[in-house]
Amino acid sequence: MKNFDSFSLLPVITLILLSVVLGTSEFIIIGILPDIALSINSSIAMIGNLVSIFALVYAIGTFIITPATSSLNRYYLIIIFIIGNVLFALADSYLFLILARMLIAVVSGVILAISMTFSAEIAGPAIQPKIISWIFSGFSMAAVFGVPTGTFITHLLGWRTAFLLLSFISLIILLMLIFYLPNTGSGQKSNILRQLGLLKKPHIQLGIMIVICGAASTYVFYTYLTPILQKYLFIPERYISLILIGFGVSTIISNFLSGHIALTGGMRRMPLFFLIQALFLSTLFLTIKIPTLCLINIFIIGTVMYLQNSPTQLHFLNTAVREKPEAINFSASLVPISFNIGIALGSACGSLVVIYSSMQYVGLWGAAIACGAVFFNLKLLKT
Repeated sequence: MKNFDSFSLLPVITLILLSVVLGTSEFIIIGILPDIALSINSSIAMIGNLVSIFALVYAIGTFIITPATSSLNRYYLIIIFIIGNVLFALADSYLFLILARMLIAVVSGVILAISMTFSAEIAGPAIQPKIISWIFSGFSMAAVFGVPTGTFITHLLGWRTAFLLLSFISLIILLMLIFYLPNTGSGQKSNILRQLGLLKKPHIQLGIMIVICGAASTYVFYTYLTPILQKYLFIPERYISLILIGFGVSTIISNFLSGHIALTGGMRRMPLFFLIQALFLSTLFLTIKIPTLCLINIFIIGTVMYLQNSPTQLHFLNTAVREKPEAINFSASLVPISFNIGIALGSACGSLVVIYSSMQYVGLWGAAIACGAVFFNLKLLKT
Protein backbone atom coordinates (compact mmCIF):
# COMPACT_ATOMS: atom_id res chain seq x y z
CA MET A 1 0.00 0.00 0.00
CA LYS A 2 1.25 3.46 -0.83
CA ASN A 3 1.88 5.85 2.02
CA PHE A 4 1.08 9.53 2.19
CA ASP A 5 4.67 10.70 2.53
CA SER A 6 6.90 13.41 1.08
CA PHE A 7 7.05 11.64 -2.25
CA SER A 8 3.26 11.83 -2.69
CA LEU A 9 2.82 15.31 -1.24
CA LEU A 10 3.62 17.26 -4.41
CA PRO A 11 1.21 15.26 -6.61
CA VAL A 12 -1.52 15.87 -4.01
CA ILE A 13 -0.79 19.58 -3.98
CA THR A 14 -0.92 19.56 -7.78
CA LEU A 15 -4.36 17.94 -7.77
CA ILE A 16 -5.61 20.45 -5.20
CA LEU A 17 -4.30 23.31 -7.34
CA LEU A 18 -6.08 21.80 -10.34
CA SER A 19 -9.42 21.89 -8.49
CA VAL A 20 -8.71 25.46 -7.39
CA VAL A 21 -8.23 26.45 -11.03
CA LEU A 22 -11.39 24.58 -12.06
CA GLY A 23 -13.39 26.28 -9.32
CA THR A 24 -11.98 29.71 -10.12
CA SER A 25 -12.75 29.31 -13.81
CA GLU A 26 -16.34 28.34 -13.02
CA PHE A 27 -17.14 30.88 -10.31
CA ILE A 28 -15.04 33.92 -11.26
CA ILE A 29 -17.93 35.13 -13.44
CA ILE A 30 -19.86 35.82 -10.22
CA GLY A 31 -17.44 38.55 -9.23
CA ILE A 32 -17.04 40.27 -12.59
CA LEU A 33 -20.50 40.24 -14.18
CA PRO A 34 -20.70 44.06 -14.46
CA ASP A 35 -17.22 44.32 -15.99
CA ILE A 36 -17.92 41.78 -18.73
CA ALA A 37 -21.36 43.28 -19.44
CA LEU A 38 -19.87 46.77 -19.82
CA SER A 39 -17.02 45.62 -22.07
CA ILE A 40 -19.31 44.06 -24.69
CA ASN A 41 -22.24 46.46 -24.18
CA SER A 42 -24.57 43.79 -22.80
CA SER A 43 -26.93 43.64 -19.80
CA ILE A 44 -25.94 42.08 -16.49
CA ALA A 45 -28.86 39.65 -16.81
CA MET A 46 -27.58 38.43 -20.19
CA ILE A 47 -24.07 37.91 -18.85
CA GLY A 48 -25.60 36.20 -15.82
CA ASN A 49 -26.91 33.56 -18.23
CA LEU A 50 -23.28 32.50 -18.74
CA VAL A 51 -23.48 30.96 -15.26
CA SER A 52 -26.52 28.85 -16.06
CA ILE A 53 -25.20 27.87 -19.51
CA PHE A 54 -21.86 26.83 -18.00
CA ALA A 55 -23.52 24.75 -15.28
CA LEU A 56 -25.91 23.04 -17.69
CA VAL A 57 -23.17 22.14 -20.16
CA TYR A 58 -20.98 21.07 -17.22
CA ALA A 59 -23.64 18.63 -16.00
CA ILE A 60 -24.37 17.19 -19.45
CA GLY A 61 -20.69 17.07 -20.39
CA THR A 62 -19.73 15.22 -17.21
CA PHE A 63 -22.49 12.68 -17.85
CA ILE A 64 -21.65 12.04 -21.52
CA ILE A 65 -18.04 13.04 -22.17
CA THR A 66 -16.53 11.06 -19.29
CA PRO A 67 -17.21 7.60 -20.78
CA ALA A 68 -16.75 8.85 -24.34
CA THR A 69 -13.20 10.06 -23.67
CA SER A 70 -12.13 7.47 -21.11
CA SER A 71 -9.74 5.71 -23.49
CA LEU A 72 -8.02 8.93 -24.61
CA ASN A 73 -5.01 10.60 -23.05
CA ARG A 74 -6.76 12.61 -20.38
CA TYR A 75 -4.23 15.44 -20.40
CA TYR A 76 -5.71 16.51 -23.75
CA LEU A 77 -8.83 17.62 -21.89
CA ILE A 78 -6.80 20.01 -19.75
CA ILE A 79 -5.33 21.47 -22.93
CA ILE A 80 -8.89 22.05 -24.20
CA PHE A 81 -9.69 23.72 -20.87
CA ILE A 82 -6.73 26.09 -21.30
CA ILE A 83 -7.70 26.90 -24.88
CA GLY A 84 -11.28 27.60 -23.79
CA ASN A 85 -10.14 30.14 -21.20
CA VAL A 86 -7.88 31.87 -23.74
CA LEU A 87 -10.75 32.07 -26.22
CA PHE A 88 -13.01 33.51 -23.53
CA ALA A 89 -10.40 36.19 -22.79
CA LEU A 90 -10.32 37.10 -26.50
CA ALA A 91 -14.11 37.05 -27.01
CA ASP A 92 -15.57 40.27 -28.41
CA SER A 93 -19.23 39.28 -28.64
CA TYR A 94 -21.89 37.61 -26.53
CA LEU A 95 -22.04 34.59 -28.86
CA PHE A 96 -18.28 34.15 -28.68
CA LEU A 97 -18.45 34.32 -24.87
CA ILE A 98 -21.10 31.60 -24.79
CA LEU A 99 -19.20 29.28 -27.12
CA ALA A 100 -15.97 29.69 -25.15
CA ARG A 101 -17.71 29.04 -21.83
CA MET A 102 -19.39 25.96 -23.27
CA LEU A 103 -15.99 24.63 -24.36
CA ILE A 104 -14.61 25.17 -20.85
CA ALA A 105 -17.67 23.64 -19.20
CA VAL A 106 -17.82 20.51 -21.32
CA VAL A 107 -14.41 19.37 -20.06
CA SER A 108 -14.34 20.81 -16.54
CA GLY A 109 -16.44 18.08 -14.93
CA VAL A 110 -14.46 15.38 -16.71
CA ILE A 111 -11.20 16.92 -15.47
CA LEU A 112 -12.54 16.81 -11.91
CA ALA A 113 -13.28 13.11 -12.42
CA ILE A 114 -9.70 12.74 -13.65
CA SER A 115 -8.48 14.20 -10.35
CA MET A 116 -10.38 11.51 -8.49
CA THR A 117 -8.84 8.85 -10.73
CA PHE A 118 -5.36 10.24 -10.18
CA SER A 119 -5.82 10.12 -6.41
CA ALA A 120 -5.64 6.31 -6.58
CA GLU A 121 -2.21 6.58 -8.19
CA ILE A 122 -0.64 8.35 -5.21
CA ALA A 123 -2.27 6.70 -2.21
CA GLY A 124 -3.72 3.44 -0.99
CA PRO A 125 -7.37 2.85 -0.08
CA ALA A 126 -6.89 4.04 3.51
CA ILE A 127 -5.55 7.43 2.43
CA GLN A 128 -7.46 8.01 -0.81
CA PRO A 129 -10.71 9.31 0.78
CA LYS A 130 -8.76 12.02 2.60
CA ILE A 131 -7.04 13.06 -0.63
CA ILE A 132 -10.37 13.16 -2.45
CA SER A 133 -11.81 15.43 0.27
CA TRP A 134 -8.77 17.72 -0.11
CA ILE A 135 -9.29 17.83 -3.86
CA PHE A 136 -12.90 18.91 -3.31
CA SER A 137 -11.67 21.53 -0.84
CA GLY A 138 -9.96 23.22 -3.78
CA PHE A 139 -13.36 24.57 -4.84
CA SER A 140 -13.79 26.27 -1.47
CA MET A 141 -10.28 27.65 -1.82
CA ALA A 142 -11.31 28.99 -5.20
CA ALA A 143 -14.19 30.81 -3.54
CA VAL A 144 -11.91 32.28 -0.86
CA PHE A 145 -8.84 33.08 -2.94
CA GLY A 146 -9.43 32.49 -6.66
CA VAL A 147 -12.65 34.45 -7.21
CA PRO A 148 -11.68 37.49 -5.09
CA THR A 149 -8.20 37.53 -6.65
CA GLY A 150 -9.74 37.34 -10.11
CA THR A 151 -12.09 40.17 -9.20
CA PHE A 152 -9.16 42.26 -7.92
CA ILE A 153 -7.15 41.63 -11.10
CA THR A 154 -10.21 42.51 -13.16
CA HIS A 155 -10.60 45.84 -11.41
CA LEU A 156 -6.87 46.50 -11.77
CA LEU A 157 -6.05 45.18 -15.26
CA GLY A 158 -9.36 44.05 -16.79
CA TRP A 159 -11.26 40.77 -16.87
CA ARG A 160 -9.49 39.57 -20.01
CA THR A 161 -6.15 39.71 -18.18
CA ALA A 162 -7.66 37.68 -15.35
CA PHE A 163 -8.62 34.86 -17.74
CA LEU A 164 -5.27 34.95 -19.54
CA LEU A 165 -3.51 34.63 -16.19
CA LEU A 166 -5.82 31.75 -15.27
CA SER A 167 -4.86 30.05 -18.54
CA PHE A 168 -1.16 30.49 -17.79
CA ILE A 169 -1.52 29.02 -14.29
CA SER A 170 -3.49 26.10 -15.78
CA LEU A 171 -0.61 25.42 -18.18
CA ILE A 172 1.84 25.31 -15.26
CA ILE A 173 -0.43 22.86 -13.42
CA LEU A 174 -0.64 20.68 -16.54
CA LEU A 175 3.15 20.54 -16.67
CA MET A 176 3.21 19.64 -12.97
CA LEU A 177 0.73 16.82 -13.59
CA ILE A 178 2.81 15.44 -16.44
CA PHE A 179 5.94 15.62 -14.27
CA TYR A 180 4.51 14.20 -11.03
CA LEU A 181 1.97 11.80 -12.55
CA PRO A 182 3.56 10.78 -15.86
CA ASN A 183 1.86 7.38 -16.10
CA THR A 184 -1.75 8.41 -15.51
CA GLY A 185 -2.54 10.31 -18.69
CA SER A 186 -4.12 7.38 -20.51
CA GLY A 187 -7.46 6.12 -19.31
CA GLN A 188 -9.45 2.92 -19.67
CA LYS A 189 -12.92 2.45 -21.07
CA SER A 190 -15.61 3.16 -18.54
CA ASN A 191 -18.65 0.97 -17.93
CA ILE A 192 -20.74 3.93 -16.80
CA LEU A 193 -23.46 3.25 -19.38
CA ARG A 194 -24.20 -0.07 -17.67
CA GLN A 195 -24.59 1.73 -14.38
CA LEU A 196 -27.39 4.03 -15.49
CA GLY A 197 -29.96 1.65 -14.05
CA LEU A 198 -29.20 3.29 -10.70
CA LEU A 199 -31.24 6.28 -11.88
CA LYS A 200 -34.39 4.14 -11.73
CA LYS A 201 -34.17 3.89 -7.94
CA PRO A 202 -36.64 6.22 -6.12
CA HIS A 203 -34.08 7.05 -3.43
CA ILE A 204 -31.69 8.23 -6.12
CA GLN A 205 -34.34 10.25 -7.96
CA LEU A 206 -35.41 12.02 -4.76
CA GLY A 207 -31.78 12.63 -3.81
CA ILE A 208 -31.13 14.24 -7.19
CA MET A 209 -34.14 16.54 -6.76
CA ILE A 210 -32.94 17.53 -3.28
CA VAL A 211 -29.49 18.50 -4.59
CA ILE A 212 -30.96 20.38 -7.57
CA CYS A 213 -33.36 22.40 -5.41
CA GLY A 214 -30.74 23.03 -2.74
CA ALA A 215 -28.24 24.37 -5.27
CA ALA A 216 -30.81 26.32 -7.31
CA SER A 217 -32.15 28.09 -4.22
CA THR A 218 -28.80 29.69 -3.39
CA TYR A 219 -27.66 30.37 -6.94
CA VAL A 220 -30.74 32.45 -7.68
CA PHE A 221 -29.08 34.85 -5.25
CA TYR A 222 -25.36 34.01 -5.53
CA THR A 223 -25.22 34.68 -9.27
CA TYR A 224 -26.08 38.32 -8.57
CA LEU A 225 -24.11 38.76 -5.36
CA THR A 226 -21.70 41.36 -6.80
CA PRO A 227 -24.42 43.52 -8.41
CA ILE A 228 -26.39 43.40 -5.15
CA LEU A 229 -23.35 44.59 -3.22
CA GLN A 230 -22.84 47.43 -5.69
CA LYS A 231 -26.39 48.51 -6.47
CA TYR A 232 -28.22 48.05 -3.18
CA LEU A 233 -25.54 48.08 -0.49
CA PHE A 234 -23.39 50.69 -2.27
CA ILE A 235 -20.18 48.83 -1.38
CA PRO A 236 -17.15 50.61 -2.89
CA GLU A 237 -15.47 48.61 -5.63
CA ARG A 238 -12.24 48.28 -3.63
CA TYR A 239 -14.08 46.37 -0.89
CA ILE A 240 -15.95 43.92 -3.12
CA SER A 241 -13.06 41.44 -3.17
CA LEU A 242 -12.83 41.49 0.64
CA ILE A 243 -16.52 40.70 0.97
CA LEU A 244 -16.21 37.87 -1.55
CA ILE A 245 -13.34 36.49 0.53
CA GLY A 246 -15.56 36.67 3.61
CA PHE A 247 -18.33 34.88 1.73
CA GLY A 248 -15.82 32.24 0.62
CA VAL A 249 -14.77 31.66 4.23
CA SER A 250 -18.41 31.14 5.15
CA THR A 251 -18.68 28.44 2.45
CA ILE A 252 -15.61 26.68 3.86
CA ILE A 253 -17.35 26.64 7.24
CA SER A 254 -20.40 25.25 5.42
CA ASN A 255 -18.32 22.37 4.02
CA PHE A 256 -16.93 21.51 7.46
CA LEU A 257 -20.40 21.59 9.02
CA SER A 258 -21.65 19.42 6.17
CA GLY A 259 -19.28 16.64 7.18
CA HIS A 260 -20.45 16.88 10.79
CA ILE A 261 -24.10 16.69 9.72
CA ALA A 262 -23.36 13.62 7.60
CA LEU A 263 -21.99 11.85 10.69
CA THR A 264 -24.79 12.94 13.04
CA GLY A 265 -28.08 12.29 11.30
CA GLY A 266 -27.39 12.99 7.66
CA MET A 267 -30.49 13.34 5.50
CA ARG A 268 -32.78 13.15 8.57
CA ARG A 269 -31.46 16.54 9.71
CA MET A 270 -31.43 18.27 6.32
CA PRO A 271 -35.12 19.43 6.20
CA LEU A 272 -34.38 21.72 9.16
CA PHE A 273 -31.33 23.22 7.46
CA PHE A 274 -33.20 23.73 4.19
CA LEU A 275 -35.86 25.62 6.16
CA ILE A 276 -33.12 27.78 7.70
CA GLN A 277 -31.77 28.36 4.19
CA ALA A 278 -35.22 29.42 3.01
CA LEU A 279 -35.64 31.72 6.02
CA PHE A 280 -32.46 33.71 5.43
CA LEU A 281 -32.97 33.85 1.66
CA SER A 282 -36.42 35.35 2.24
CA THR A 283 -35.18 37.87 4.82
CA LEU A 284 -32.61 39.09 2.30
CA PHE A 285 -35.46 41.14 0.81
CA LEU A 286 -36.11 42.78 4.18
CA THR A 287 -32.47 43.54 5.02
CA ILE A 288 -31.28 44.67 1.60
CA LYS A 289 -31.78 48.34 2.52
CA ILE A 290 -29.68 47.94 5.70
CA PRO A 291 -26.07 47.17 4.64
CA THR A 292 -24.81 45.76 7.96
CA LEU A 293 -27.77 43.44 8.48
CA CYS A 294 -27.74 42.41 4.83
CA LEU A 295 -24.04 41.48 4.96
CA ILE A 296 -24.67 39.35 8.05
CA ASN A 297 -27.58 37.74 6.21
CA ILE A 298 -25.40 37.07 3.16
CA PHE A 299 -22.68 35.41 5.25
CA ILE A 300 -25.28 33.20 6.96
CA ILE A 301 -26.55 32.13 3.52
CA GLY A 302 -22.96 31.21 2.64
CA THR A 303 -22.70 29.17 5.84
CA VAL A 304 -25.74 27.03 4.94
CA MET A 305 -25.00 26.96 1.21
CA TYR A 306 -23.10 23.64 1.12
CA LEU A 307 -24.55 21.83 4.14
CA GLN A 308 -26.19 19.32 1.81
CA ASN A 309 -22.96 18.15 0.15
CA SER A 310 -21.71 15.40 2.47
CA PRO A 311 -25.13 14.03 3.54
CA THR A 312 -26.32 13.72 -0.07
CA GLN A 313 -23.00 12.23 -1.20
CA LEU A 314 -23.25 9.56 1.49
CA HIS A 315 -26.91 9.01 0.61
CA PHE A 316 -26.03 8.28 -3.04
CA LEU A 317 -23.11 6.02 -2.12
CA ASN A 318 -25.07 4.07 0.50
CA THR A 319 -28.01 3.62 -1.88
CA ALA A 320 -25.67 2.27 -4.57
CA VAL A 321 -24.01 -0.14 -2.10
CA ARG A 322 -27.41 -1.37 -0.97
CA GLU A 323 -29.26 -1.58 -4.28
CA LYS A 324 -26.74 -1.55 -7.14
CA PRO A 325 -23.14 -2.12 -6.01
CA GLU A 326 -21.71 -2.03 -9.53
CA ALA A 327 -22.83 1.60 -9.81
CA ILE A 328 -20.83 2.97 -6.87
CA ASN A 329 -18.49 5.00 -9.10
CA PHE A 330 -21.40 6.45 -11.05
CA SER A 331 -23.23 7.32 -7.83
CA ALA A 332 -20.22 9.40 -6.75
CA SER A 333 -20.74 11.67 -9.77
CA LEU A 334 -24.41 12.41 -9.03
CA VAL A 335 -23.80 15.25 -6.55
CA PRO A 336 -21.67 17.41 -8.91
CA ILE A 337 -23.95 16.65 -11.86
CA SER A 338 -27.13 17.45 -9.90
CA PHE A 339 -25.57 20.46 -8.22
CA ASN A 340 -24.61 21.99 -11.56
CA ILE A 341 -28.10 21.39 -12.92
CA GLY A 342 -29.29 23.29 -9.85
CA ILE A 343 -26.81 26.08 -10.56
CA ALA A 344 -28.10 26.33 -14.12
CA LEU A 345 -31.74 26.46 -13.04
CA GLY A 346 -31.06 28.85 -10.18
CA SER A 347 -29.04 31.35 -12.20
CA ALA A 348 -31.57 31.17 -15.05
CA CYS A 349 -34.37 31.87 -12.56
CA GLY A 350 -32.34 34.76 -11.17
CA SER A 351 -31.96 36.21 -14.66
CA LEU A 352 -35.73 36.08 -15.18
CA VAL A 353 -36.29 37.81 -11.85
CA VAL A 354 -33.83 40.56 -12.78
CA ILE A 355 -35.32 41.02 -16.26
CA TYR A 356 -39.02 40.96 -15.36
CA SER A 357 -39.01 42.12 -11.76
CA SER A 358 -36.18 43.44 -9.58
CA MET A 359 -32.86 42.10 -8.32
CA GLN A 360 -33.95 42.64 -4.72
CA TYR A 361 -36.49 39.80 -5.07
CA VAL A 362 -33.99 37.04 -5.96
CA GLY A 363 -33.88 35.90 -2.33
CA LEU A 364 -37.64 35.33 -2.21
CA TRP A 365 -37.50 33.08 -5.26
CA GLY A 366 -34.53 31.26 -3.77
CA ALA A 367 -36.51 30.67 -0.59
CA ALA A 368 -39.38 29.17 -2.58
CA ILE A 369 -37.02 26.73 -4.30
CA ALA A 370 -35.46 25.81 -0.93
CA CYS A 371 -38.93 24.78 0.21
CA GLY A 372 -38.89 22.37 -2.73
CA ALA A 373 -35.77 20.79 -1.24
CA VAL A 374 -37.65 20.41 2.06
CA PHE A 375 -40.53 18.68 0.26
CA PHE A 376 -38.33 16.16 -1.56
CA ASN A 377 -36.25 15.53 1.56
CA LEU A 378 -39.33 14.75 3.65
CA LYS A 379 -40.63 12.48 0.90
CA LEU A 380 -37.28 10.68 0.85
CA LEU A 381 -37.47 10.05 4.60
CA LYS A 382 -40.91 8.48 4.15
CA THR A 383 -39.85 6.27 1.22
